[in-house]
Amino acid sequence: MQDVLNIEAASNLTPWSKKTFQKILENRSISFVIRSKESVVAFCIANKVLDDCHLQNIAVIEKLRGKGIGTFMLNILFKRVKLSNLDTILLEVRESNEIARKFYRDNGFKELSVRKNYYKAEKGRENAIIMRLEVA
Repeated sequence: MQDVLNIEAASNLTPWSKKTFQKILENRSISFVIRSKESVVAFCIANKVLDDCHLQNIAVIEKLRGKGIGTFMLNILFKRVKLSNLDTILLEVRESNEIARKFYRDNGFKELSVRKNYYKAEKGRENAIIMRLEVA
């Protein structure tokens, strides 16, 4: 768990706490980690919500970013979604996070709408972009 918390702290402006991860993971059936030797180097937190998959959090250790691990994880998630008889993946991403938005667009996600004031920000709140992918 500590590896996941470290990756989270380096990846998000408002990182999840250990308690939040534990609570979320109690009910998640599609989440997974990527390990290298003895350490977690990436994680994906996703769950079933009715007939959809909600991708809540995906992160890669800083020194391995840009090497295809995020895409590798999405491909694993796509397979897990299909095995769970789900058709759609939904996610929220910070409006200001252009790198993540491009990553998701490059992997087939479409921007659907804006959720106003969804995220905590350094000053006030920030909008989320809701994105969707139909898994074939």
